[in-house]
Amino acid sequence: MGTGNQTTRLVIQLGDGGDPTETFAHTCGANSFGVTLTNNLGEETVLDCDDPLDVPAAIVRHLESQDTSATISGMVATEAWPTWRAWADGGTEKNIKIFLDESAANNGGFWTLPAYLQQLEINKESSGKVRFTASISGAGQRVWTDAS
Repeated sequence: MGTGNQTTRLVIQLGDGGDPTETFAHTCGANSFGVTLTNNLGEETVLDCDDPLDVPAAIVRHLESQDTSATISGMVATEAWPTWRAWADGGTEKNIKIFLDESAANNGGFWTLPAYLQQLEINKESSGKVRFTASISGAGQRVWTDAS
């Protein structure tokens, strides 16, 4: 029984806002990444034209919008903290890259999109290390680029 090709190579990178060339980098300390791609649907109830009273109506759906959200979590690394603090305090839009780091033959590539930091949670238990969880919401169209 085949298992298919599997990957472990997902990372979410933050852009530095550079112009004309933006640089994307991994957040030091981050070790968990999640991505949700959402198709928001609208619907209409359509009656049968030949027998609208006796044939059940059909629901016809259509795409109204798309959304992207992401989560990043891990240990708070002191060198990464200023980036996250500034993004949380500034409430500004930042470009992100959702990177499936595989070759073109293995369907790798990345999405880029503008996004807002929706929530930043930091926590610590007892004498443990400080951890963070960031929730990121897309602020525009995501664009896929195939690996080269």
